[in-house]
Amino acid sequence: MSRIRAAARRRPLRQRLAVIAADPLDALDGAGGWVFDQSLAGWDVSVHVLDVGDPRPWRIMGSDVYDLRGSLDRRGHHPWPQALAISAALLDSHEQIRTEALAAIESGRCEMRVLGAAESIGTSNRLEPGRHRLSLAAQAFKRRAFAAAHMNSETVGGVEAFLGSSRIPFAAAAELVSLGN
Repeated sequence: MSRIRAAARRRPLRQRLAVIAADPLDALDGAGGWVFDQSLAGWDVSVHVLDVGDPRPWRIMGSDVYDLRGSLDRRGHHPWPQALAISAALLDSHEQIRTEALAAIESGRCEMRVLGAAESIGTSNRLEPGRHRLSLAAQAFKRRAFAAAHMNSETVGGVEAFLGSSRIPFAAAAELVSLGN
C-alpha cells in the first residue's frame, strides 16, 4: 500500500494542460485567459516554448514555462496531458510536433486547441472553430501579464478563439462554445 501512495504522490491526479508554442507572447495572447481559468480550476498547467524569455507573464497566468527542446527529450517520462494548446506557427514549422499533434487529433486522446491558422494541419474534420469566454479574473490577470510583457493590455478581450478538437474527453467539453451559435 505504501508503494501505491508513493506513486500517487509522484503523479498527482490533477488534469494536465500543456501549451506548446514557439513564441511565449503569441501563446499568451491566444490562450493566456484559458490557461488562467484552467489553472484556477485546479489543472496542472505548463507552457513549453522554444524561446523562454521572461517567464513573469506566464507566472502571472498561473503557469511555469519550460524549454520546449528539453520537454520533447523527456516526453516519454511524463503522463500525456488531457488538453493541449499548440500554436499554428509551430505546427507549420516543426514536423515532429505536427506529426504528434495530428496523431493526437485522430486518436481523440486529448482535447486539442490550435492557436491561429495552421496551413499544414488543414481543416481536419476533428477540428472546429470555438472560443473560450474568459472569466473576469482571467481578463484582469491577462491584462497584468500583458503589461509585464510590455504588450498593449488594451487589446485584451473577453474571448479567445481557436480551432478545437470535436471529440473532447473529461469535463472540459462544457466550457466550449461553438462559434456558429
